[in-house]
Amino acid sequence: MNGCRVLVVVAAAALLILVLPMTAAGVETTKVTIGVNEYVVLNNDIYIEVLDVSGDMGWSAQVHFYSYLDPVGTKKTLYTGDIPTEYPSGSGLIIEVTLDSVFSNAASFVIESSKKLYVTDRNAGEVETEPVAVPKLTITRTIDPNKAEIGQTVKVTLTIKNTGNGTATDIMLDEGTIAKTYKDGCPSTIEDIAAGATERIEYDLKIREDAQSGTREMPASVLNYKGESGVSDSTESQSSVLTIIPKEVLLPELTISIDPIDYVVTCGDDVPMVVTITNIGNATSEKVYVKGDLPPGVKLAKGGELEPVYESVKPDKGEEYEVTLVASEEGKHVVEMKMMWAGEEATAVFEFWAEKSGLEKYYVYIIAAIPILLILLWIIKRRREYSY
Repeated sequence: MNGCRVLVVVAAAALLILVLPMTAAGVETTKVTIGVNEYVVLNNDIYIEVLDVSGDMGWSAQVHFYSYLDPVGTKKTLYTGDIPTEYPSGSGLIIEVTLDSVFSNAASFVIESSKKLYVTDRNAGEVETEPVAVPKLTITRTIDPNKAEIGQTVKVTLTIKNTGNGTATDIMLDEGTIAKTYKDGCPSTIEDIAAGATERIEYDLKIREDAQSGTREMPASVLNYKGESGVSDSTESQSSVLTIIPKEVLLPELTISIDPIDYVVTCGDDVPMVVTITNIGNATSEKVYVKGDLPPGVKLAKGGELEPVYESVKPDKGEEYEVTLVASEEGKHVVEMKMMWAGEEATAVFEFWAEKSGLEKYYVYIIAAIPILLILLWIIKRRREYSY
């Protein structure tokens, strides 16, 4: 008994496997093109009448389905890309209809049914089967450079391509912007773009002085346009990013240094001193003045210029000059050199020691020793005289 049940189940499964492919293979497909205010009759039963075609909100066709046993039928709007629309006639014939394409005064449909389909009647005039001229615009935007200082101007380029088969007209550009910037030369309307053509638009984007630094997002560019049939469409670009960096401050920054040859000298000898002025800033300085403060007992040797004046000093450049000093007094001497420009100043100090020469150091002792030496010489002379 159980063996019989198993055989029944296996047989049913096998039958189901055989039936499924047969059912899938039994789908009949046909394709028809119907003009506006015209109809076709399928299998002397189902009427398919096209009432209108449109490009608003996507291409569509308004269709009236009816049959002999369903004279009222139903009216539906089919869109390209939608799932099939099903219509059952009163006689039991069921069709599934998909809108394939739309023309200027007609529409093309793909019709499926489990029964063989025939066009048994047609009420049709001339049908324009040429594809409707439809423009298709794309837009990309670049910013060069995409990192700029406050107050700087960057170049924005819009590249618009028409990948459709019709001319785009009445093109309106809604260009995004960034706070604290303004556009110079950006159009609001664009001339017609033919099928397959590319249009490039450039304008300047100025970053205002009161803008804040940081990363800013520029909203998408939006294009609204129409086709030759008057159907409206729109497209937009990706958003863009602009990094605003603080404005670089251009200022000169000067340094002064003194390079002495010796720190210990002899009074009366020449003391060479090299003064170097360097601009380590990022801008050219105005007129530069150098002033020297010599301590008592130190003077400038003849032929030298201690306090020159320079008209300007460029960035990463410098000036250098050498003077010779003479110290007449021993001890520690401090020379101060001050540099002034545009209300700013810098100072350098040079310290050196001056010593007397060896003869000068022992001059007192030598003077004091002379009388003693004379007395010794006189005594030696007298002893020689008495010895004779």
